[in-house]
Amino acid sequence: MPYKNYIYIVSFFSGFLSLSQEIIWMRIMSFVGMSVPQTFAYTLALFLLGIALGAQVGTHICKKRVEINISTLGVVFVIAALIDIILIAALYSYSALYNPSIILLGLFTLVCAAVRGVAFPLVHHVGAADKKTGTQISNVYFVNVFGSTLAPLLIGFIALDYLNTQQVYLLVCTFTLIIGLFCFKSLKVKSMLLAVSVISLMALLLPEKIFHELSKNSYQAKKYPDQLIENKYGFIQVYDDHNDKVVFGANVYDGKLNTNIFHNTNGIDRAYLLAAIKPEAKTALIIGLSTGSWAQVLTSMPSLEKITIVEINPAYVDFIRENSEVSALLEDDRIEIIFDDGRKYLKQHRDSTYDIILMNTTWHWRAYVSNLLSAEFLSLIKFSLEPDGVAYYNTTQSLDAYYTAQNVFNYVYKYKYFVLASTRPVMINRAMIENNLCQLKNYKTKNPIFNSQARCQDAAEIIMAHPLKSYQSINMDSLGREPRLITDNNMITEYIYGKGL
Repeated sequence: MPYKNYIYIVSFFSGFLSLSQEIIWMRIMSFVGMSVPQTFAYTLALFLLGIALGAQVGTHICKKRVEINISTLGVVFVIAALIDIILIAALYSYSALYNPSIILLGLFTLVCAAVRGVAFPLVHHVGAADKKTGTQISNVYFVNVFGSTLAPLLIGFIALDYLNTQQVYLLVCTFTLIIGLFCFKSLKVKSMLLAVSVISLMALLLPEKIFHELSKNSYQAKKYPDQLIENKYGFIQVYDDHNDKVVFGANVYDGKLNTNIFHNTNGIDRAYLLAAIKPEAKTALIIGLSTGSWAQVLTSMPSLEKITIVEINPAYVDFIRENSEVSALLEDDRIEIIFDDGRKYLKQHRDSTYDIILMNTTWHWRAYVSNLLSAEFLSLIKFSLEPDGVAYYNTTQSLDAYYTAQNVFNYVYKYKYFVLASTRPVMINRAMIENNLCQLKNYKTKNPIFNSQARCQDAAEIIMAHPLKSYQSINMDSLGREPRLITDNNMITEYIYGKGL
């Protein structure tokens, strides 16, 4: 390839590597910000601002310098790679001493974007130096946009499935150095940069440190996760707390691994209530697998013939496989685990109906949670229920979620912070709960879950300690306003009344 045509390769990687770094900083920001939806707007705004500021510097260079060639771009790429390495090292050092700051992360994102933004006008200046035509400018611009478009696909959907975020970040830095090397004619400079690039590639072998540091205060102060599972779908942090395994999903509490109602550290009595009020259920749909504790409880219902579990992150299955308390889920021939989005699955399987639909829903202020709490999605669930079926899901204390359920279902009840919804009344009493608990059996061994009548009574007492309240008895005064309907369009739990940054 003629040297003058190298500009197309440089233009492509200018767009590709910039967007790659934006994806990485977005991932870091979302993790620290506990997946609130505002992190996306915050990161994007700062990155675009940084690109604009960098482009202004690049424009100034184009106007002031007499000669700008592809070697000038090499200098910009090398500087960008070095600053990126400094930024990630600074993030690690800061996180080791203090809690990560959204403002500091925003500053790092701005600096990263600004340095890379310098290359944008320089690429077009060099690309059109010999042929100042609209076609030439368009060609250079096209490959830049093509690189930007390809980055989310290759980084977001492929690279992050095989490498962790730290490795991808360092890989982007290495490729930035290699492109800088590519731009120089001097063999001496190329040799030096090649050596640095090889060292950078070797850094991919370093153990993951960044997200371990960012996780150390998520559960308890100075407590690092014992296990950190990462893929393109996100993060699973596992903390060991006095023999309890505490699971966080993307830096937010997700649950504890426990199926013992007498060790009720994770509110597993809520799952046993569901098992006790629908003893005749034959089909169940669980949206969200998490630790598998809730699914394991439902498997003890002897009437169940089919349990469909829809989970978006396959890493939870890896976690379950390693833990004997729930690993039997993967051997239960009644269970089908499907890796998909819950809403998408329900839309594609409108001919399937269920006696139970369970969602151990995440926090109501997290991004995309309206996909599970909105009136539109609840209508999908209602359509997929048998006439006497029940929907059961976590509101995480959102009173608007109860109000929304009441606008979709005929009968809505509150158990702790869960909604129990149905088209028919649900009636329970202690004798019924106790009797149905005594019917629960381990599917593999066929042994009763509760080995005596006394244990059934004790379990029933734990469940009945919290009454099942009708919607009409829910106290809405703490809202300080009228409850509002959650829809796909208003997303009020995420934005208007959400946690925010």
